[in-house]
Amino acid sequence: MVYFILKLIFRVALRVFYRKIEVKQAAPLPDKGPLLLVANHPNTFMDPIVIASLLKQEVYFIAKSTVFSSPFRKWLLQKMNLIPVYRREDGPVVAGANDNTFEKCYKFLNAQGTLLIFPEGNSFNERRLRPLKTGAARIALGAAARLNFTQEVRIIPIGLNYLEPTRFRSKLLINVAPPIEVNRLAAGYQQDAGKAFHALTNQIRAALEANIIHTHSHVDDELVYQVETVFKKHVLAANEANNSEQEFQLTQRIVASLAYFKKHNPEKVMAIQRKLSAYLQQIRELNLQDTVFYSSTGRRHLGKWLLASGLFLLIGLPLYLFGLITNYLPYIIPAKVANALTEEAEFISPILLTTGIFTFPIFYGVELYLVWYVTHSWLLVFLFFICLPIAGFFVLHYYKQLQNIRANLRLQTLFFNERKLINTLIRQREELLAELELARQEYLQKVQQVP
Repeated sequence: MVYFILKLIFRVALRVFYRKIEVKQAAPLPDKGPLLLVANHPNTFMDPIVIASLLKQEVYFIAKSTVFSSPFRKWLLQKMNLIPVYRREDGPVVAGANDNTFEKCYKFLNAQGTLLIFPEGNSFNERRLRPLKTGAARIALGAAARLNFTQEVRIIPIGLNYLEPTRFRSKLLINVAPPIEVNRLAAGYQQDAGKAFHALTNQIRAALEANIIHTHSHVDDELVYQVETVFKKHVLAANEANNSEQEFQLTQRIVASLAYFKKHNPEKVMAIQRKLSAYLQQIRELNLQDTVFYSSTGRRHLGKWLLASGLFLLIGLPLYLFGLITNYLPYIIPAKVANALTEEAEFISPILLTTGIFTFPIFYGVELYLVWYVTHSWLLVFLFFICLPIAGFFVLHYYKQLQNIRANLRLQTLFFNERKLINTLIRQREELLAELELARQEYLQKVQQVP
């Protein structure tokens, strides 16, 4: 009962927290097991919430034993379907401590249950997959072996791709890979269980890497971000692409092309990196962003939105003020709580989400009561209730437009006072776009030539 109530609450909260959630899958997820879900783990507690919201059935979760640190936590987490696993990195492990955990998993899967495990073991807010532990493979093959491989145990890899992991109203792409049929490894398991565990783990790793952005190092990831900053909107606009899947595919191609050029033409990579770093450093020093130079269709801004945006800000000011007054405290408190509790990026979103689940209903309830107390009109209370979230979302849109106006005003001021500098930056950007486009075409031609 606790699980289903929390699941309903979090499903609603996720739709509010994320501006857009896209799920790419070849077929609907099964509504019963034996089913083992495996996923990358970039966003701590947000990841199991997101995955569980996709399925109709109850999902059980493997979690590190350290979260079961008190009797109350142990009781609550068990009600939320968490199963503890004991790891050496968390402290001394008693011999056989995980035997009971594995036994529970075997029985649960054999009873057609659905189990979720994050084989990286820890959560890291990075765009790459860490080394995988073999626990998922051991559980899947062990459960299948208990039934003498007469019932299919399926593993479904899920790639979680957060566009901006720590931000409210960002986008999320969930890639669901085709299932891995565990019974195909039956003969290998019976001959050498250890080799079968590693073979299955490698299959899981390959499936996950294909469905996430997987860079090979922090340096590579930084360069990919730089290329995305300058080049991504240019390519997406040219191809009239506007969804998360197309953005994801473009970033994957950037990562693949980086690997290709690092192998075949490292001098080109270093030259582009130097130019990108110099250009982006200059615009940071001027307190500008790259997007200020070009609109979403690739043409220069230079203030062309000022009149229309100014009218929008003027007309929308009353609704903005109403939304700011009624939504500011429930919106800002989760951010303050997150900043107070953690400095680790992978914990920010879950804290924002769970705190917001409390702050918004509480503040909205108080505000609705005050309206009823003053007016004694249920109609006004209802209208006020409808206006609260609409005004809250409008505040975010209004503030974004206000930031765009400020950026354009700053650019125009610099253009008149530092015309030569701005023209140099624009020329640098155009040269970078041309060079990156040539590199893209070269990479695509090489890929097409591969048999």
